[in-house]
Amino acid sequence: MERAGYPELAPSYPAQDGRARRRGRTVAVVAGVVLVLVAGGTVGALALGRDADGPQRSTGTAPRQTAGPPPADLRLRDDEATITVTWSDPSGGSVPFMVAGGRTGRALGVMATVDPGQTSFTVNGLNAEVDYCFTVLAVYSTDSFATSGQVCTDRVRPSPSS
Repeated sequence: MERAGYPELAPSYPAQDGRARRRGRTVAVVAGVVLVLVAGGTVGALALGRDADGPQRSTGTAPRQTAGPPPADLRLRDDEATITVTWSDPSGGSVPFMVAGGRTGRALGVMATVDPGQTSFTVNGLNAEVDYCFTVLAVYSTDSFATSGQVCTDRVRPSPSS
Protein backbone atom coordinates (compact mmCIF):
# COMPACT_ATOMS: atom_id res chain seq x y z
CA MET A 1 0.00 0.00 0.00
CA GLU A 2 1.37 3.37 -0.96
CA ARG A 3 0.78 6.56 1.00
CA ALA A 4 0.68 9.87 -0.69
CA GLY A 5 4.18 10.51 -2.01
CA TYR A 6 5.75 7.50 -0.20
CA PRO A 7 6.30 4.18 -1.98
CA GLU A 8 5.71 1.00 -0.02
CA LEU A 9 9.01 -0.54 1.07
CA ALA A 10 9.50 -4.28 1.07
CA PRO A 11 11.23 -5.68 4.13
CA SER A 12 15.00 -5.96 3.59
CA TYR A 13 15.13 -9.35 5.32
CA PRO A 14 13.00 -12.45 4.99
CA ALA A 15 10.63 -13.32 7.80
CA GLN A 16 12.16 -15.86 10.17
CA ASP A 17 10.47 -19.07 11.06
CA GLY A 18 10.85 -20.77 14.47
CA ARG A 19 13.85 -22.85 13.37
CA ALA A 20 15.86 -19.80 12.33
CA ARG A 21 15.18 -18.09 15.68
CA ARG A 22 16.23 -21.23 17.59
CA ARG A 23 19.35 -21.51 15.45
CA GLY A 24 20.19 -17.89 16.29
CA ARG A 25 19.78 -18.58 20.01
CA THR A 26 21.90 -21.72 19.73
CA VAL A 27 24.68 -19.78 17.97
CA ALA A 28 24.52 -17.10 20.68
CA VAL A 29 24.74 -19.70 23.46
CA VAL A 30 27.68 -21.49 21.79
CA ALA A 31 29.46 -18.16 21.27
CA GLY A 32 28.93 -17.33 24.95
CA VAL A 33 30.34 -20.68 26.08
CA VAL A 34 33.39 -20.24 23.82
CA LEU A 35 33.93 -16.75 25.24
CA VAL A 36 33.79 -18.07 28.82
CA LEU A 37 36.23 -20.90 27.99
CA VAL A 38 38.66 -18.52 26.28
CA ALA A 39 38.48 -16.08 29.21
CA GLY A 40 39.03 -18.89 31.74
CA GLY A 41 41.96 -20.24 29.76
CA THR A 42 43.50 -16.77 29.52
CA VAL A 43 43.22 -16.24 33.27
CA GLY A 44 44.67 -19.70 33.90
CA ALA A 45 47.56 -19.15 31.49
CA LEU A 46 48.36 -15.81 33.10
CA ALA A 47 48.17 -17.30 36.57
CA LEU A 48 50.42 -20.20 35.62
CA GLY A 49 52.88 -17.91 33.84
CA ARG A 50 52.66 -19.97 30.67
CA ASP A 51 52.31 -18.77 27.11
CA ALA A 52 51.31 -21.42 24.60
CA ASP A 53 53.23 -19.59 21.85
CA GLY A 54 56.55 -19.55 23.71
CA PRO A 55 58.27 -17.36 26.30
CA GLN A 56 56.37 -14.53 27.88
CA ARG A 57 56.79 -11.09 26.40
CA SER A 58 56.61 -7.82 28.25
CA THR A 59 53.26 -6.09 27.86
CA GLY A 60 54.27 -2.90 29.64
CA THR A 61 52.02 -3.72 32.60
CA ALA A 62 53.15 -4.10 36.18
CA PRO A 63 54.45 -7.58 37.04
CA ARG A 64 52.23 -9.99 38.94
CA GLN A 65 52.78 -9.90 42.66
CA THR A 66 52.51 -12.50 45.35
CA ALA A 67 50.28 -11.21 48.14
CA GLY A 68 50.69 -14.15 50.47
CA PRO A 69 52.24 -17.55 50.93
CA PRO A 70 51.60 -20.41 48.46
CA PRO A 71 49.62 -23.53 49.30
CA ALA A 72 51.85 -25.98 51.15
CA ASP A 73 52.03 -29.71 51.79
CA LEU A 74 50.78 -30.53 48.28
CA ARG A 75 49.99 -34.25 47.98
CA LEU A 76 48.09 -36.59 45.72
CA ARG A 77 46.33 -39.90 46.13
CA ASP A 78 46.55 -41.93 42.93
CA ASP A 79 43.68 -44.36 42.43
CA GLU A 80 44.58 -44.93 38.74
CA ALA A 81 41.55 -43.41 36.98
CA THR A 82 41.00 -40.93 39.82
CA ILE A 83 43.54 -38.63 41.49
CA THR A 84 42.79 -36.53 44.58
CA VAL A 85 45.04 -33.50 45.13
CA THR A 86 45.23 -32.07 48.68
CA TRP A 87 47.07 -29.08 50.17
CA SER A 88 47.18 -26.89 53.25
CA ASP A 89 45.55 -23.45 53.13
CA PRO A 90 47.99 -20.66 54.01
CA SER A 91 45.18 -18.08 54.15
CA GLY A 92 43.07 -19.72 56.84
CA GLY A 93 40.08 -20.07 54.49
CA SER A 94 40.04 -16.54 53.07
CA VAL A 95 41.10 -17.12 49.42
CA PRO A 96 39.98 -19.40 46.58
CA PHE A 97 42.34 -21.76 44.79
CA MET A 98 42.94 -22.82 41.20
CA VAL A 99 44.00 -26.41 40.56
CA ALA A 100 46.05 -26.94 37.42
CA GLY A 101 47.19 -30.22 35.98
CA GLY A 102 48.07 -32.19 32.93
CA ARG A 103 50.19 -34.98 31.52
CA THR A 104 53.79 -35.06 32.67
CA GLY A 105 56.01 -33.10 30.28
CA ARG A 106 53.19 -30.96 28.90
CA ALA A 107 51.87 -27.53 29.86
CA LEU A 108 49.48 -27.57 32.81
CA GLY A 109 45.96 -26.26 32.36
CA VAL A 110 43.46 -24.98 34.90
CA MET A 111 41.16 -27.84 35.87
CA ALA A 112 39.08 -26.20 38.58
CA THR A 113 38.52 -23.20 40.79
CA VAL A 114 38.05 -24.26 44.41
CA ASP A 115 36.17 -22.24 47.02
CA PRO A 116 37.95 -20.67 50.01
CA GLY A 117 38.51 -23.14 52.83
CA GLN A 118 38.38 -26.19 50.54
CA THR A 119 41.73 -28.00 50.41
CA SER A 120 41.19 -30.90 48.02
CA PHE A 121 40.08 -31.60 44.48
CA THR A 122 39.43 -34.94 42.76
CA VAL A 123 40.11 -35.46 39.06
CA ASN A 124 38.15 -38.30 37.45
CA GLY A 125 38.42 -40.18 34.18
CA LEU A 126 42.21 -40.30 33.90
CA ASN A 127 44.24 -42.79 31.89
CA ALA A 128 45.78 -45.27 34.35
CA GLU A 129 48.84 -45.70 32.09
CA VAL A 130 49.80 -42.00 31.93
CA ASP A 131 51.62 -39.87 34.52
CA TYR A 132 50.12 -36.52 35.54
CA CYS A 133 51.41 -33.43 37.39
CA PHE A 134 49.45 -30.91 39.45
CA THR A 135 49.96 -27.52 41.09
CA VAL A 136 47.67 -25.30 43.17
CA LEU A 137 47.46 -21.50 43.14
CA ALA A 138 46.17 -19.41 46.05
CA VAL A 139 44.34 -16.48 44.42
CA TYR A 140 44.75 -13.40 46.63
CA SER A 141 43.36 -11.00 43.99
CA THR A 142 43.06 -10.79 40.22
CA ASP A 143 46.76 -9.98 39.88
CA SER A 144 48.18 -11.42 43.11
CA PHE A 145 48.56 -15.15 43.65
CA ALA A 146 51.01 -17.71 44.96
CA THR A 147 51.77 -21.03 43.28
CA SER A 148 52.66 -24.24 45.10
CA GLY A 149 55.29 -26.62 43.85
CA GLN A 150 54.29 -29.50 41.58
CA VAL A 151 53.38 -33.01 42.55
CA CYS A 152 53.35 -35.79 39.95
CA THR A 153 52.27 -39.40 39.73
CA ASP A 154 54.97 -42.05 39.43
CA ARG A 155 53.16 -45.00 37.96
CA VAL A 156 55.07 -48.23 37.55
CA ARG A 157 54.77 -49.54 34.02
CA PRO A 158 55.41 -53.20 33.22
CA SER A 159 58.60 -53.75 31.29
CA PRO A 160 58.10 -54.84 27.69
CA SER A 161 58.48 -58.58 27.24
CA SER A 162 61.15 -59.75 24.84
